[in-house]
Amino acid sequence: MPEAVLRWVDANVLGWLQARERKALKFTVVAQLAILVAMIGLRAIPLVTGQTVLVRVQPVDPRDLFRGDYVTLSYDFSRGSRSGIQGLSESEVWGSKKTEGRPVYVTLVPDSDRVHWRADKYTVAKPDGGLFLKGQMGRYGSLQFGIESYFVQEGTGHMYEQAIREHKLSAELAVTSGGQAALRSLRIE
Repeated sequence: MPEAVLRWVDANVLGWLQARERKALKFTVVAQLAILVAMIGLRAIPLVTGQTVLVRVQPVDPRDLFRGDYVTLSYDFSRGSRSGIQGLSESEVWGSKKTEGRPVYVTLVPDSDRVHWRADKYTVAKPDGGLFLKGQMGRYGSLQFGIESYFVQEGTGHMYEQAIREHKLSAELAVTSGGQAALRSLRIE
């Protein structure tokens, strides 16, 4: 670049930036904090606004050697429906990679004990009303809802292991009207 252009850039552009250095730094800090607060806030929405439901937990290995007492959870509704998912053929549900990541909705109804909730219908179309979970298709008919893991206090993992084996562990979920779920706590019954 010619020397005259460099002097103009130095005098005008760099001078402009240096004059506003404090404002630019403040803006950057505020923007980063806003992004962090938004990330936390979006994950907390179900906990604040969601309806609380209790669902039964299915056995899965509840320990991770690298993370300590880290409980991996599975639910009846996480395994998909053998009768199928409305809007998908059986081959799409159980063997197609094309459906991985596709949204799926599971409507929930009270279980016979009137304490727990269970899956009623599986569909790719958002339900018009009622309580439902929004998840996504995984491999071989598995469904993920973002509630498949939970950290427990160090040294208490064995209690949860035993409760899972005895089918006495339930998960307390907060579910929004849009189907977003968050795991509030685990209960040993």
